[in-house]
Amino acid sequence: MDANNYKIYHNSKYEVLTETGFKSFRGFIVGENKHKICLGIDNRIKLICTPKHKLMMNEVDFIYAKDVKVNTVLYNEHTITSVETFVNDDKVYELLHVEDSHKYFTNNILSHQCLIVDEMAFIENHLIEDFWKSVIPVVSSGKKSKIFTVSTPNGTDNKFYEVYSGAEKGTNSWKAERVDWWDIPGRTEKWKQQMISTLGSEESFLQEFGNVFLDPGNSAVGAVIIERFKENKKNPIFTLDNGNYKVFENPDINKFYVIGVDVGEGIGRASSVAQVLDITNLKHIEQVAVYASNCIEPYHFANNLVKLCNQWGNPPLLVERNNCGGQVIDALFYKHEYEKIVSCSKISPTNTQASRHLGILSHTNLRFAGVTNMRYWTNTLQSVNINDIDTIKELETFIKYPNGTYRKKNDNFYDDRVMSLVWALFILEPDLCQQYFQVDDHDNQGKPLSISDIGYWEKDPRLYGIRELSNSEVITPSISMSQITNLNSQPVSLFNDKDLFPEEEKDIWDLTTEGWKTL
Repeated sequence: MDANNYKIYHNSKYEVLTETGFKSFRGFIVGENKHKICLGIDNRIKLICTPKHKLMMNEVDFIYAKDVKVNTVLYNEHTITSVETFVNDDKVYELLHVEDSHKYFTNNILSHQCLIVDEMAFIENHLIEDFWKSVIPVVSSGKKSKIFTVSTPNGTDNKFYEVYSGAEKGTNSWKAERVDWWDIPGRTEKWKQQMISTLGSEESFLQEFGNVFLDPGNSAVGAVIIERFKENKKNPIFTLDNGNYKVFENPDINKFYVIGVDVGEGIGRASSVAQVLDITNLKHIEQVAVYASNCIEPYHFANNLVKLCNQWGNPPLLVERNNCGGQVIDALFYKHEYEKIVSCSKISPTNTQASRHLGILSHTNLRFAGVTNMRYWTNTLQSVNINDIDTIKELETFIKYPNGTYRKKNDNFYDDRVMSLVWALFILEPDLCQQYFQVDDHDNQGKPLSISDIGYWEKDPRLYGIRELSNSEVITPSISMSQITNLNSQPVSLFNDKDLFPEEEKDIWDLTTEGWKTL
């Protein structure tokens, strides 16, 4: 059915013959597909239909009209005796919602009721929206009715992308299937390179043949990188906490981890997300776990967050403190006494004064610096591997606007997983990285090239092991804030070597001079 040109005629008095007798139906969908097939059946019946009209071969299997050949045997031993293809402007008809059935007889031939929307991504939005509202609810209300949408990608601002991406993530009732270029016999790597040369770019090839949704805007992460993420992603080895917590690798006591956090309100919209990255080898940074929930309140999220940290060696935690983030940071610091909360709120590249607050105080300049840093590691160095399909999908619609800012494409999309990824990678900003790791080498852009243990991290086996967050207990650190005294008289270091972490010392001092007291 061509959704560009259709009309619906409602029916209230006619019935159609089915396998179980005459049944009522809602009406007709009338389309204007110019391509037709005329099938001769038993040398006495003719059936004119569209190429994707479905004919029953038995009680279960069907065949498209375009695939029918002479001598094909249909239901009730009807035999195809001629096949003729032609083009004209005659209308085509599809019955809408046949009662208690998805099959009905046309010219004594049993047909299969379904709706096929072809090249859906290229149908103008206002047309497909009207079509969707009018037709889909009626067709889908039948228990056995089927709806098929078929298309090559055409960016992300269309109904086809919405349906397909939802099917991939499991957030709707559709099932996603794809046919890749290498599934076609004769298409080799040599053929791919020839097509890239013909089309002019790998991005064009990926859209036409690679099933990649290229956003017409300036994507923060390029289409080639997105496709590499999809090709190399791993399946979770654990899915915990009702699907909110996905783990792709087991924690390793000999590795370095970092967690980036973006906090939502917990009201069913934006999610609270924690991204766990393995940054041991800066040439191969791996997303090893992700926690995301759009229903958890900030206070309870802080409880789950400290339990998450307890499973990955209590790593540096980069939490955006804007909006609800401040509540999470307060709970982490004062209730759970979590000491490794990274602080940063520089106003400009020339302002080197340490943060006056724990966490990442995000503003336009700092957010831009964070996204630029992420792009350096994902696009320029291509050293990051993303395993979570929901994170990959958010990266597809995270774009640059004309004013130079980066954010989600519009309010129909989310960027919580992207921003938590941005903050996790922000630990590799030189000023921050050297506070938590020994930077052994830098690249020509001043970024850390390799890191090693600074001598501070405790290697407690209790802090390396996957558990359900809801059922696990918080592991008390060996050095707690309650053991620190005399904060009102002088700044006291939380760390073994007070010279290594001057910014954190200033944070504690600033908080106490403002009236804060430790428990």
